[in-house]
Amino acid sequence: MSDYNNYGSKKRTIQQLPVPSRKGHNAILNSNYLEDIVDAIGQWSCQRIFIVHSKALGENTDVIENLKEKLGLFVVGTKSGVGAHSPYEDVLEIARLLHEKKADCLISIGSSSYSDASKIARLMHTNLDPDNLTVEAMEALVDQDKGSAAGLKDPTTRLILIPTSLSASEWNNNSSATNPQTMKKQHFASEHAAPDLILLDPEVASTSPRKLWLSSGIRAVDHCVETMVNEKCTEEVFHHMEDALAVLLKGLRAYKEGESDSNQSDLLDGIANCQIGARNAMMGLILWSIPMGLSHAIGHQLGSACGVMHGVTSCIMLAPVLRYNASKSEKQKEVQKRVLGIWNKEFESDEPSLADAVVNFVKSLELPSTLKDVGVTNQADIEKVAERTMTDAFGAMEDMGTKEDVLAILESAKGI
Repeated sequence: MSDYNNYGSKKRTIQQLPVPSRKGHNAILNSNYLEDIVDAIGQWSCQRIFIVHSKALGENTDVIENLKEKLGLFVVGTKSGVGAHSPYEDVLEIARLLHEKKADCLISIGSSSYSDASKIARLMHTNLDPDNLTVEAMEALVDQDKGSAAGLKDPTTRLILIPTSLSASEWNNNSSATNPQTMKKQHFASEHAAPDLILLDPEVASTSPRKLWLSSGIRAVDHCVETMVNEKCTEEVFHHMEDALAVLLKGLRAYKEGESDSNQSDLLDGIANCQIGARNAMMGLILWSIPMGLSHAIGHQLGSACGVMHGVTSCIMLAPVLRYNASKSEKQKEVQKRVLGIWNKEFESDEPSLADAVVNFVKSLELPSTLKDVGVTNQADIEKVAERTMTDAFGAMEDMGTKEDVLAILESAKGI
């Protein structure tokens, strides 16, 4: 079992990943964001701090105001709000402001759209001239066949991420943003593009809207499941993901129960479990290079082309992808049965298939589970999503089938 399972409310500092490129890149579990930010910028001797933060956090909580008050004159600027799926315009605006304000540290507080926008903004700050921070220049960095930019120079500005969702992009040196001209999501990375520090603060995360938190939790479940059913998944990786999945399911259940009972302690314990489970769910991709599958590839483009929330794309696409793959392969049926066993054990349930288990869990969380639920019914939009999936960074990573396969999956997800 994981070192972090049932870790409770203890504070702990860990290296983000057990790989040489993450030496000096830490994460603090059960963080107090105010204390830990002050400690970090003191150690780094940073004096010009720029803050990117969730608009809702700024308007509905004292999280941002308390941070600005704590840092005082060290804060040289702020940006409130980033569009869903990290639009290029927001990325480029942050990069411009880093130049204008001569910032030596960027702090991002928000969901994965904020984390990705901030990570990529640092890359654009380093890789594009200040007078060339344009959509066209940014897109020119991308290999259009692979949907990703390679060979980028490492960022030079410090970055602290305080995530408020479970999409877990904070753990990855690879990030995605959406081109406003094509509405296609593209990926950007360099070897050392990961944040310098990740702060997992359950109190801050508890301010996240219910739908955002729970849907991003399904996204984290998607990370586990798509790794486990991948034909490249070894027994070592499977056992690691088995633990991550159990921790995530336990955390999501505790969150829901704490919410129902108005029990703040249970809620925070559920959040803490979810946060470490979401981190461990990324290890198959980041440490063992096992790519995500079609749920992610389709989800990227469904989100950017049709405006569907990041986590909600997994709520809608994971089950249809699982069902479709099981219909095509006996081996896939068997591995899905193994994953289903973990699921049924955790919930003491008797679901007949992994796809059914996912659908019923999503519905129990009162989240959308079909394209109809999110208003995506236009056939032209569905065709567009299928076409773009074929050159998504994950879709292009290995043989994901044909456009007709993707269309068949999307048809089954309609819910009509």
